[in-house]
Amino acid sequence: MMNLGDTIKKIRQQKGFKQYDFAEKCGLSQSYLSSIEKGRKEPTFSLLKQISSTLSIPLPILVFLSIDSDDVAESKKEAFEMIEPSIKGLIYNVFITDPT
Repeated sequence: MMNLGDTIKKIRQQKGFKQYDFAEKCGLSQSYLSSIEKGRKEPTFSLLKQISSTLSIPLPILVFLSIDSDDVAESKKEAFEMIEPSIKGLIYNVFITDPT
């Protein structure tokens, strides 16, 4: 099942943000961000826009990276599992990793 919180946490860490600092940049408390990252709280759409902006990635990319095979129709799972690593790898190279 889609895990937006886990995706936010992974990208935040890859971009070098400490949880407290990132929460502050998003206008959140650290405990609220922690609850989102652990899947205990669902962020609002406007908060997701703020989080993706702070991560410097488009919101649709953040959502796409959260999709797993459980989110895909049974008839499409095999195709999804074949293309997922390449597409997510490409997305990480373009939007997440620092080119330096």
